[in-house]
Amino acid sequence: MKVLSHPARLQILFFIEDSEEKVSAIQKHVHLTQAMTSQHLKVLFESGYLDRRREGTSIFYKLSKGQGKKILPCLEGCTDLWIGPPISKRS
Repeated sequence: MKVLSHPARLQILFFIEDSEEKVSAIQKHVHLTQAMTSQHLKVLFESGYLDRRREGTSIFYKLSKGQGKKILPCLEGCTDLWIGPPISKRS
C-alpha cells in the first residue's frame, strides 16, 4: 500500500486503466516533470502494478493483468476519502 500512497501514482493508475499510454501522455496528465513521472512509473512497474514495452525510443505503460487490474476496483471505492487534488481518469 505504500506504493499507492502517492497521489501521482494513483493518477497514473486511473489514467491508464483501460489503455496503454506513452510516458509523455502520462506526464501531461499528472502535470509533473519527465524525471518525476518516470520515477513514479518505475516504482509502479517494479511493484508489479504496470507492464511496459518499448517501441523505438518510446516506452508504453499499461496496467498489469495481475495486481494492476485487481487493485483499481478496490481503490475506486475509496476515492471519496481522498484528501488532496482530485483523482481523475482522463482530462
